[in-house]
Amino acid sequence: SEVTRHCIPEDCWVAINGKIYDVTEFADRHPGGPTVLLSHAGKDASKIYNDIHKGVKIENYLRPEALLGDLGVDEQLMSEQFWHTLRKARIEELKVELDRLRTGDEHSGAPLPRKHSSIDFLLQHKDLDRQLKAQLQSLETQKRAALDAEDFGKAQDIKATADSLLAAANIPKPTREEMSSTAGIPLSEVARHNKPHDCWVAFNGTVYDLTDMMLHHPEQRKPVLAWAGRDASSMWNKIPGRFPSSTWMEFFMRPEARMGNVGPEPPVDPKAEQIRRMEAELHRLEGPSDEEIQAARAPRSAGDARVSQLSEEARFPRLAAISSGKELPLFTRAEVAKHKGPSGGSPGSEPWIILHNKVYDLTSLLGSHPGGDDVLLARAGTDATKDFEVFEHSEKSRVQRDQD
Repeated sequence: SEVTRHCIPEDCWVAINGKIYDVTEFADRHPGGPTVLLSHAGKDASKIYNDIHKGVKIENYLRPEALLGDLGVDEQLMSEQFWHTLRKARIEELKVELDRLRTGDEHSGAPLPRKHSSIDFLLQHKDLDRQLKAQLQSLETQKRAALDAEDFGKAQDIKATADSLLAAANIPKPTREEMSSTAGIPLSEVARHNKPHDCWVAFNGTVYDLTDMMLHHPEQRKPVLAWAGRDASSMWNKIPGRFPSSTWMEFFMRPEARMGNVGPEPPVDPKAEQIRRMEAELHRLEGPSDEEIQAARAPRSAGDARVSQLSEEARFPRLAAISSGKELPLFTRAEVAKHKGPSGGSPGSEPWIILHNKVYDLTSLLGSHPGGDDVLLARAGTDATKDFEVFEHSEKSRVQRDQD
């Protein structure tokens, strides 16, 4: 009952194999996209996790602090009413203590390092023309939104526009040496850059900004984002040719992506650290408001229901143009059920799948599917329309599917 309260994008918990994880921060980095995580917010996601991620250690992708604890067995726990009474009492206690700490002497913790993006660095310059500054800020916001939406062409055009503005104003972009600290970049600063539009990764003692790399190589987006804001040294050369590895570095890495060396952590003010820990505890105990929880649990509107009843072609018009004028053969569900794979097996056993009453041969997708081959082969020979829609595939991915 406590896990189910944390069911909104800003506060998303899931239970997996008896453990409770806060996946709020991870949602943007999830290789399968945030939608499937949010559809299981506040729920036990063990079954779908084990179906898709057989043998994958979740600890390799989540930060240590994401593990909140074990899922309790109801018979061994206090009553729900007593728990919420204690929870509310602790919330009031934390608020009083935080007020006392904050109204005392201002804590003088070490200042947060500035962000090392070249545009962000320029925007902090006092002598920068105000009109140019406003234009750069607007373009940077548009570029971030385009990257988050995986519209890489638009993001590339926006970046080119920003560069041309700087060139016209005769303002050189700052070098990495100008932006970097001689003492190195602490991992606590790297952790702040963990989004598609601002992605840093550390490995082998060096910090890299891979935001632009993902812009030029969108197919590398998901493996890189899985380690955004983290030290990926433990995965170095584990899978030859995949991120992160020496072969991958030779093919994809550009010299300008290097930010600097990993540096020591700055000294932490004890009072500031105490406030941070108490704020984190308060955030966990408060959770979403009752209104937010009710909105998340509310049944879909009539408009949403009507959309779900529309055919796939009605929702995504570009699909109709691909199949128009083509005479496609008919198959029975019994025939499809015989095609369970694996790929390369005996003739007549190729992996097929049913999506929206259409039959697809999965062979061309194996090896390139973002969710991995296991999830495809586990559903071969069946109607997987419901599972397919859970992931809310984009129109672009559906068009590519039908073209292949």
